[in-house]
Amino acid sequence: MKYVICGKGGSGKSTVSALIAREMASRGEKVLVVDTDESNFGLYKQLGLPQPRDFMDSLGGKKGLGERLMKFMRSEGKEKLSESSSRN
Repeated sequence: MKYVICGKGGSGKSTVSALIAREMASRGEKVLVVDTDESNFGLYKQLGLPQPRDFMDSLGGKKGLGERLMKFMRSEGKEKLSESSSRN
């Protein structure tokens, strides 16, 4: 498994990711590319793919994800955190 990480905007993350994905696919490797760049959601264009569903929408949107996390923390997440704290 390979990772390409660089935080600066405009540094070519999407271009490099697309080039690596295309090369790996051309060699017959299975490739999964996840574009989580909310400010420039366009990696699918560089790969010649149809526009996919937005990543955050797949998780229920920003509000939906936050609500799910809060609900988890109020219920079993809180219990699991306190269990792990008591073990340390």
